[in-house]
Amino acid sequence: MDPTLPGSGLAPPEEEASSLRIRRPADGGEVGRVPVSSPEEVEAAAVEARRVQREWGSLSPADRARRLTALRREVSRRMDEVAHQVVEETGKPEAEALAEVNVVLALLRYYERRAPRVLASRRASSGLLFWKRSRIYREPFGVVGVISPWNYPFVLSADPVFTALFAGNTVVLKPSEETPFTGRLVEDLCRGAGLPPGVVQVVQGGGRVGELLVGSGLDRLHFTGGSETGGRVMAVAAGTLVPVTLELGGKDAALVLEDADLDRAARGVTWGAFANSGQTCLATERIYVVDSVYDSFLSRFLREVRSLRAGSGGRIDIGPSTTPAQLARTEALIRDAVEQGARVRAGGERVDPASNVLRPTVLTQVPPGARIAREEAFGPVVTVHRVRDEEEGIRRVRETSHRLFSSVWTEDRERGEDVAAVLGGGGASVNDVLAHYAIPSLPMGGAGRSGFGRIRGEEGLLSFTRSRVVVVD
Repeated sequence: MDPTLPGSGLAPPEEEASSLRIRRPADGGEVGRVPVSSPEEVEAAAVEARRVQREWGSLSPADRARRLTALRREVSRRMDEVAHQVVEETGKPEAEALAEVNVVLALLRYYERRAPRVLASRRASSGLLFWKRSRIYREPFGVVGVISPWNYPFVLSADPVFTALFAGNTVVLKPSEETPFTGRLVEDLCRGAGLPPGVVQVVQGGGRVGELLVGSGLDRLHFTGGSETGGRVMAVAAGTLVPVTLELGGKDAALVLEDADLDRAARGVTWGAFANSGQTCLATERIYVVDSVYDSFLSRFLREVRSLRAGSGGRIDIGPSTTPAQLARTEALIRDAVEQGARVRAGGERVDPASNVLRPTVLTQVPPGARIAREEAFGPVVTVHRVRDEEEGIRRVRETSHRLFSSVWTEDRERGEDVAAVLGGGGASVNDVLAHYAIPSLPMGGAGRSGFGRIRGEEGLLSFTRSRVVVVD
């Protein structure tokens, strides 16, 4: 397990402090302290969730959707408060924190309209047994556990929690030990919306609390975080056969073809690589550029990158790394690459030695043996590679074991769709990055070391239910 990656909420048993002390990444000031949940409190939360679920799950999908309209209004009413808390704990620019809230609001609106239809029972063909009537029902699992990370502490907590509620489940959430106050807000918003007490509960702590939650008698678990930690989650969940959805790390690639609008591509991949200081599972970490336009693209890209404002406050484009450990890991990957012959074309150093803000960094000539060529960086660093043609570019995009998302840049729409269709993973964008997560109808998830299962969209909603059939003669 790499504890520096997002969602390191599961760890070998260890004695933890009695409280979490949270400091602002921007200036090191104390945000506050949160008591760590005891084993008895974790168990009690699961028991209470099961008691409440009987009533909540008995409501019709339409009734639940009507109740959850109040939740959307409560999130909207308090969006500035939520965004402020996200900024306090992560250091990201306020605009990015507000974007988290707006993405959640869009998902709530989508499920208000769609959940009643998607979750309704439906007739099914009985085939050769034509005299029988068959019907398929969707029912909630029961009690869902959610372990969420620190990089997008609101959206990556609220998305699975609120989706599980629409499906008729109750939820016990363990937010990252780095962002406990934002996690606590998820429960508080549900309470403010008038939802039944206990329908969402939060337990706080590090790896030990995460392990206790997985073993507390859950009916389903959703985990977002690093690939190594995801493996540990599966190992613990296997002991009680708890079904698991894993939304894990990525090492997303952009493929710039010779007919691309190079200015647009440079702007797009700059956003894709450095939004949230690169601390995004969907961040563009690798850029493959066809040889004939490589030099022209690189000059444009470097100009965009060098124009970014990095800092800890005020009008900034790039904020600090959320944790010192994550910053140290990113710097170690850069040093390793440089020692093996990579060239730093932009950034590579902190804004000042005492800060935890790393300037957006671009590496070229990265050898295949460098760690950054195969490991998720999860920081403000991207590698740029020259490829001979489209065919080599597709092969290079597909060669990683992390298969989450990718992008292709071309002025030929039909060609772009054809290339996107063969890039693999959870999906691809043509002439865009990151925006697909803001489309609530689209499922989100990956393959390989990027995990399995889906969140968001109809498929994500159904993943929090199981089918039950009734056949009548």
